[in-house]
Amino acid sequence: MPTEELRETAIAASVQKRDVTLDLNRVDHLDASALQILLALDTDLKNRGQKLRLAKVSEHLQKWFGFAGVDDWFLTAGHENNDEKRL
Repeated sequence: MPTEELRETAIAASVQKRDVTLDLNRVDHLDASALQILLALDTDLKNRGQKLRLAKVSEHLQKWFGFAGVDDWFLTAGHENNDEKRL
């Protein structure tokens, strides 16, 4: 997804006034601009009392979040149960 489209999707999600879950099943890498968008969306949702959850995060992407220093930033949603944990 192009960065501009991701930004527009994030804005649309943030005004829905509910928690947001992103399925990252086929994502192995995010560029810096996409990461900034996710961080901004997460912050905006937290300020509104809502949550951003990332579902089906690959091991490679988890490592990438670690390299970027944001591995404890996002909640992950278990796809088989409702357990949440930090990356």
